Amino acid sequence: MTDKGDDLDVDAILKLFQETLADEGRDPNEGLRERKKRQVRQRISNVATAMFLTHGFDNVTVAEVAAASEVSEQTVFNYFTTKESMFFDRSEPMITALADAVRERSTASLIEVVVQSISSEIHPGRWDALDDAAQLHLIRLFCDVATGSPSLVAARFADLPRFIDEVSIALAQRIGADPIDPEVQFATIVIAGLVQVRVQSAFHHVKVATSFAALNDVIHRDFLKAAQLAEPTLTAFDKLR
Repeated sequence: MTDKGDDLDVDAILKLFQETLADEGRDPNEGLRERKKRQVRQRISNVATAMFLTHGFDNVTVAEVAAASEVSEQTVFNYFTTKESMFFDRSEPMITALADAVRERSTASLIEVVVQSISSEIHPGRWDALDDAAQLHLIRLFCDVATGSPSLVAARFADLPRFIDEVSIALAQRIGADPIDPEVQFATIVIAGLVQVRVQSAFHHVKVATSFAALNDVIHRDFLKAAQLAEPTLTAFDKLR
């Protein structure tokens, strides 16, 4: 794998994805059929994202993604309802992981669980296979593509309804409440706000960051500032039964 960001092409990015995301989302109890479907979906997502980062989102067609993935165009749409959902495919495992984290009570408080889950979120560029400069280059590519296409800008919050549904159900189970209870809904929106702060911080600071490590540090500082404001609400929620 190259360690120079400017040398990253479709094949290099795809190889990186294959090395680091091979087992992502894997359920140890999944059957052969489910595993094959997951692998096909991941393959399409990897190929699409690599092509989008290299050529630009609007310059790549679904037909081209299908051909490069060695599947039919209909197969692509069987897994992804829109072209945009292939680019933002990383949100699904994040939502699932966060919902799983907040569902069960433990020795950790709700704010601690939320901070840990969101802080450990995998985002474009965080791979040991690349050096610091190449990681920064890759996340800049991602942000440039995400902000350079009007359709991607409009689709950035497309997963918000799913986020609210899954996290509110998990929070309700945590305290034995109904997902539509106002306390549950408000706590869900607070957590969604923390995710948004982290995302927006990345998009804002990536333009001037001098290194990927420095970018991570400033994103984390912004996130912790927001978490301090969220803490009283989530602490009060945790006291509900």
